[in-house]
Amino acid sequence: MVLLSPELADTAAPEYGDFVAGNILDRPLPEILRDVHRLRYVRDFLTGLDRCQAECEFFDFCRGAQAANRYFENGDLTTTETNYCRVSRQALVTALSTLATKEAVA
Repeated sequence: MVLLSPELADTAAPEYGDFVAGNILDRPLPEILRDVHRLRYVRDFLTGLDRCQAECEFFDFCRGAQAANRYFENGDLTTTETNYCRVSRQALVTALSTLATKEAVA
């Protein structure tokens, strides 16, 4: 079982234990979920999420990006900004804000 993002399944990442949280054939799901705080990749993702919230003016809209985008774009889950966020979230908010400002002025 892989948490946070299905795109991480079958990803070879020794530093993150290949993103495996556990096997529901070996351990009950509640037991696996109880121990997720011990997984480095979950801790690193939460660190990045906290950093996004503290540093990014777009956090209220994007809520901290996606785990897979952070990993595949930056190679690290503690990072904040991704190209995915810049293009699909930040650009949208900026465009809507610009449009709303122009409409308010007119």
